[in-house]
Amino acid sequence: MAESKYAKYILKEPKGQLHDGSIFDGFLASPEKLGLDCQILFSAITEASLSGDEPEPHVHDFPHVMCFFGSNPLDLYDFDAEIEFYMDGEKQVITAPSIVTVPAGLTHCPLIFKRIGKPVMWVEIMLTSHYDRK
Repeated sequence: MAESKYAKYILKEPKGQLHDGSIFDGFLASPEKLGLDCQILFSAITEASLSGDEPEPHVHDFPHVMCFFGSNPLDLYDFDAEIEFYMDGEKQVITAPSIVTVPAGLTHCPLIFKRIGKPVMWVEIMLTSHYDRK
């Protein structure tokens, strides 16, 4: 059977390296793999990380969106966690499914998964063809 002309649009087993060279334990779709000016990360957070998953405040020259939702496929609002996320030094506390928009140029982080009662699904969408932070 001939290869489908649309098969190139399906990214199978999207695992890859992060900007620091480490292998991402989740799904990672880079601009090169997507053919778009976009990057997508998807992972399941199963335990607290008090030291911070993104410990240092930083800024990007592109906007990005972070989504936090429950892992129960029958009820994505089944959420039992406490997440701290800093925006320009101001702490935001997430205790329910949430979508966070981070405009380009806004200092953000640390991101701290303070308490995880049930696994949290985390999706980050970066609207850029390159990853850079200052």
